[in-house]
Amino acid sequence: MRTIHFPRWAEVLRHSGLPPRVCESYRVTLRWYLGWCHRHSVGCSAQSARDFIAWAQAEKHANDWMVERWREAIRWFFLTAQTQALGNIEQCTIEKTAQAENRQQVPARPAEALFAAEQPDRGRAISADSYKSLNDTSAERMAASTADETAILKVMRRRGLALNTERSYLRVYRDFVRHSGLTSGAEMNAPQLKAYLDYLAMERAVSCSTQKGALNALVFVAREVFELELGDIGAYVRAKNRKRIPVVMSKAETRLLFAQLTGEKLQMAQLQYAAGLRVSELMRLRIKDLDLERYQVVVRGGKGDKDRVAPLSEKLIDVLHQHLVSIRELFEHDLSSALPGVSLPESLARKYRNAGKEWRWQWLWPSREVSTDPRSGIRRRHHVMPQVYQAAVRQAGLRAALNKRVTTHTLRHSFATHLLEDGVDIRTVQDLLGHASVETTQIYTHVMQKPGVGVRSPLDSL
Repeated sequence: MRTIHFPRWAEVLRHSGLPPRVCESYRVTLRWYLGWCHRHSVGCSAQSARDFIAWAQAEKHANDWMVERWREAIRWFFLTAQTQALGNIEQCTIEKTAQAENRQQVPARPAEALFAAEQPDRGRAISADSYKSLNDTSAERMAASTADETAILKVMRRRGLALNTERSYLRVYRDFVRHSGLTSGAEMNAPQLKAYLDYLAMERAVSCSTQKGALNALVFVAREVFELELGDIGAYVRAKNRKRIPVVMSKAETRLLFAQLTGEKLQMAQLQYAAGLRVSELMRLRIKDLDLERYQVVVRGGKGDKDRVAPLSEKLIDVLHQHLVSIRELFEHDLSSALPGVSLPESLARKYRNAGKEWRWQWLWPSREVSTDPRSGIRRRHHVMPQVYQAAVRQAGLRAALNKRVTTHTLRHSFATHLLEDGVDIRTVQDLLGHASVETTQIYTHVMQKPGVGVRSPLDSL
């Protein structure tokens, strides 16, 4: 498979002579596609284009003409990239991925010889208009663009940090280096860290959690990667700790939301509400985590890497049985296609090499499309992309005409609030939600119909 590096596409498009309306449509679509590739750590290739189109079609509930418009823009990108590469090798390079090493070598055409003459620069950070070829089996190359970032990534991999944590820490590190004007993280010190934290709070007005996350990331990088002891950074400007009341739907509003969903998205929303799951926990459920006989679901590796047991509604038993039958067919198809098994947590893949092809380890919500693993580079079937499900819930909330911002997390908020309204003990709700502290759970008492002391409005007595 070949991936395309076309950093000057926007400039070429601007001078292409296409009608302004067409140029603008192509520009919006291509920025969308390139951003999607960057977020998923894949290169610009025919396969990533197909994966993007499938995702975008589900995300936007697109009509055929919309899909064709996106295809036209991406088709222009690929064809123009090849033309530009023939004329100027510095403007566009196409490289072979590591996957091609296992395939039979085909004699290169003249254009391909030019493409192989120069490799893209690995020393620059990824920008909005410059996306490197990341569709590679090398995990370090997929997330790192400098030697320092590669070292950071290796340490995080050894420590077993989550993929989202890896991406967050690298993003913070890049922003810190850019803000501080450093050439290497080995040069960082306490005054620079303090100045960066002040900048986040005063100029960017980030939340308290974002500032704390940045501090944790940089302290981790300094201590674990560069072996630096920053010492006392002094008193820095603290970001405001804004306490927000969670958005909660009533039971009637929840029914209206479910009425706007169908198929798999409805099943996912009902299960999330029934068990009070985070969206990440919902996506990572496997077949073995369901206990339909005991009406419960086991949440493994939740926030804080903790396991817990959540309730399963009796109304979902028959629905989930039918769902298991449907995905069983997909599972059998993957086995017959010699597709690699699903990814396994931690070291289980090495200990039980064939476990990924066992039925009990399969995702409860498998994706209908095969995609590339952002860590290993292996093409396999993953779970449904959370963005697709989240978009479906948001659109359902709009169609239901609910006068509040409805997200997938609103279902979790509603789960907790409705349990408290039904008289369930707050400690029990804390355990069901997986909260480390009961103080976190107590916020739901503020949105109940009768909060804490049962205050009655004075207007009711007039």
